[in-house]
Formats: sequence, structure tokens, C-alpha cells
Amino acid sequence: MKRARRILGTASVLLALVVSMASAFNAKESIEVYRNIFTVKVNGQEIQVDNFMLDDMPYVSLVDMVEQLGLEFTWDVRERLAQVGSKTEARTISLKDAVDPFQPAVDLTELGLRGGLVDAVGLQKGTDWLPMQFLIEGDRLAIADPASSSGISAVLGLNQRYSLKIYAKNGSSYRVDFTTAGLPDLTPTGERRVVMVPAMPEKGFHWPYFLVLPSDAYKAANQGHKRYLVVESNNTGFGDPISVTVEKTRRDAEHGYFEYVSEELWSPLLMPAFPRPDVSYYDGTYWRTLYTHALDRDTATLHLALSDPKTAQAAEEAIRRAGLTPESLANLDRQLVAMIDHAVAYLNQYGHNVEDQVFLVGYSASGTFTDRFANLHPDKVKAVASGATLDDMMLPLAKYGGENLIFPIGTADYEQITGRPFDLKAHNQVARLIFMGADDTNNTLPYSDSYSDDERRIITKLWGEEVLPRAKQLIQLYGEAGGEGIFILDKGITHSMSQEMRQYVVTFLKANRDGADPVYPVPGNPAQLQYTVYE
Repeated sequence: MKRARRILGTASVLLALVVSMASAFNAKESIEVYRNIFTVKVNGQEIQVDNFMLDDMPYVSLVDMVEQLGLEFTWDVRERLAQVGSKTEARTISLKDAVDPFQPAVDLTELGLRGGLVDAVGLQKGTDWLPMQFLIEGDRLAIADPASSSGISAVLGLNQRYSLKIYAKNGSSYRVDFTTAGLPDLTPTGERRVVMVPAMPEKGFHWPYFLVLPSDAYKAANQGHKRYLVVESNNTGFGDPISVTVEKTRRDAEHGYFEYVSEELWSPLLMPAFPRPDVSYYDGTYWRTLYTHALDRDTATLHLALSDPKTAQAAEEAIRRAGLTPESLANLDRQLVAMIDHAVAYLNQYGHNVEDQVFLVGYSASGTFTDRFANLHPDKVKAVASGATLDDMMLPLAKYGGENLIFPIGTADYEQITGRPFDLKAHNQVARLIFMGADDTNNTLPYSDSYSDDERRIITKLWGEEVLPRAKQLIQLYGEAGGEGIFILDKGITHSMSQEMRQYVVTFLKANRDGADPVYPVPGNPAQLQYTVYE
């Protein structure tokens, strides 16, 4: 086999043709490329292949020419090396067992081959060569995707057919046909289990999510009741690499704030692995800083900023500086809807029998996320329990005190963000629990990633800067605006939850799983859980 080392990238490996032609170009200060400027013939027969002229040199695609000449082509991503040679009779082998798409590998000994004898490797899907990296680990051939090391996606497609081309140093060759496995089997076992579902842009979400299947410890106590998927948004920290965010999310999904809710309700739990990147840009009036884990205004309106000629460039550049793509961060709320829809179908495929709507739970930034998500997508939420959120909860109100209450303060621009008008009836169909420690002084108002200057001005003007007085005013306004729900101040608690509050969350969700309309049970210890109910 001859090795060609003139490499210009996987999709643009080019072969220089020896062609006699007179040069008619003068010296240039810039490079000029002329596409499809000459005719290519193979054995005297004209063929149609892509070609172009670059600085007096004609080029055609190496892959195209290899096919026309009846040769064999392989590509080594790690070595950035193309290999071309005569076609040889390949031994064809079909693997019986499905290959793990997350960590694809082949045992070379099953082919009668040792790792040290492998000369070149290529991977095809249909007739397309894929830009993969191949690692020889003893007698194990592993396949990796050099374009993605974050762990958010599978290396190979799920439930897909591939052909692995292996060329040995002794001249023999192998074609290994195989099929990748799909998502893990979710058949209930009675044991607690954590499963990662990779990012699936084709399904509407660009980030992975984790599913936690509960143990059967509380199965008997929940028999005969409707079953809902419990959704808790992740709150894993600022500026972490994606791989770190994914691992932190795995940890929090398994041993998180509301692990007990999933167990006591015998309900699967979903936690998205959304990043919290360092993304800020100037929109011409205000600095915008994304706080994805709280679903802040800048996150919820990012799709609008990316479609506005005045802000699109600044927003996109800020996102790309963080190493991400605009489509991966836009519409995070809708990405979570897509995750929910996928998870419900996935779970029910294995007999878990969860409803289409979900129970939302969250605390601190996650509590803020759940409150805002429930307002944006009331049709997806059966009940929501948002902790440490009374001082920044969203009001079902568009105007107050001479101010337009923009999202997430109120609903003034709700239709612009969602594409539909705010519906108070749909809003009140969600059973809503919002609570906070009565001594909680955790104030997000001063922080630029929580609020813009405009939002801060509105909040400070109308309700002041102190946490508890603001929370009490918002509770009152919520009821005056026609909103329904139960609002609890947890006596003597700072940025945390009392045992009574923890148990009331379970009581509240259980009360709302079977009936059509929201139910607001009275707390058993009203001296500890100081409540206000609007229904």
C-alpha cells in the first residue's frame, strides 16, 4: 500500500494531478480558487468529479478518484494519514453481539488477528467513510470520536449498522459488519439504578440527561396511584468543563436534594445535565449574562437575541468563546420538554407506566428554574415544588405600579417569549408549592447573572431590596392577581429545609397525583410551616 501524506483535513483529502498546462497567472497577494475548471478523464473516459484550481495547481478529491480507479481508501485520524492501495479480497465477518455505542470496541482475537499486526483501519456507514479515531489496546480495537471528548453523546449512533475495514501488515484485510446497541434496558429489577441518556439533537435536546429508577422499597405503598416522572433541574456549578458538569449531574441525580421524593413516591427521576457557561454579551443597552441553571431572563430569551440582527452577532460570539454552539444553549426550557417527552416514552417502553405530565422539584437556583419552567410550560407540569423561591417567584401579572413586569418578574412579554398569550386558567391548573426559610437572607438581586440592571430597577422600585419583606409582598400580590397555590415560610430556617418541610413536599405531591384539579393539603404543623393558600 502506498501512503499519501498530503493531508488537508478528513473531508478534503486532495490528490494533485499531473497535468500539462500553461500558466497564465500573475503573482497574487491573495489566494484564488477556481471551481470545476478542468475535465478529468480515467482511462480515456471523461468522468464527473468535483475539482478546483488553487494557485496554478489542479486538485480533485482523493476519495472520489480512489473510487473511480477501483482502489481501496482508509483514513487514520490520529496519524492524519490516508492510505490507498489495490482492492484485496476481504474476509467478511458479522458480529453477533451488538457493540456498545458509548464505548465501541472489537476484540481482534475473534477475527484471528493480533493488535500488533494492524496496519490501517477505516469505518463506514453505508458508503460514507467516518472521521473516527482508532486505538489499539493490546488485542482490543477501540473507536473514538475525535470531535467530541465531553461525554455528552454516544461515539456511534444507536441501533445503527456499520462496517469496520481492517488492513493487516501481512496484506490480509477484514470487513467487520456490526450493529450498535440502543439505550440501556430499563426493565424494572427492584434495585435503584442510574442511567445516562446521551444528547440527541435530532430529538430536540443537545445535552444528556440522567434517569434514576427508584428501588422497590416504597412500591407497595404507592400501588393503585398514578405515577409521575419527577424532574429536578441540575445546579452543578459555574464554568465547569462539560465533562465535569456531566459527572456532577450524575452524582446529584443519584444522591441529590430530592432523592427521597423519588424513592417515597416510587417514581423515576430525571435530571438534565445543562451546563452553566461563562457567557456575557452587550445588547446595546444592557450586559446580558446567562444563568442557565436558574432559567434567567437572558437564558429564556436567548432564542430572541439570536434572531435579532442587533444582538445576534454579539450573542453568538460570546457563546462560541465559551466553546459552545448557539443551538446548544437556545431554548433550554424547550430542550427540557423534549427530554421529558423522550424519557416518558423510554420508560413506558419498559412498563414503568408514567404519566405524560411531570412533578417538578427544585431548591435554590433549581427552585427558581422549576418555578419559571412551570410558568412557561404549564401543560407539561402536574405539580411543582419550588424551594427558596418566594422572593423571586414569577407573578401571573403583566403590569403593576406603573411598570411592565417583564419575564421572569411577570408576564408582560410572555407571548413574545413563548409564542402564545399568558393563560391564567392553565397557570392555575398546575398545583403550585413555593416555600422558603423564614430566616433566609440569600439574596440574588445584586448579582448580574441573576438580573439585568432593568430587572433590578423594577424589583427594587416596587418591593425593595430585603429578602423577607419582598417575599411577603409577592405572596400577597400573587393572590390579588388571581394566582393559586400554597406559599410557605419555614420558621427558623435559613437557606435550607426543615424536616417538616421535606415531608410536606411528599405529602403535597401525593395529594396531587390522582385528581384532575390541584389540591392544597394543610400542613400538619402550621406553627413551623407558616402557610398562605389561594385556591
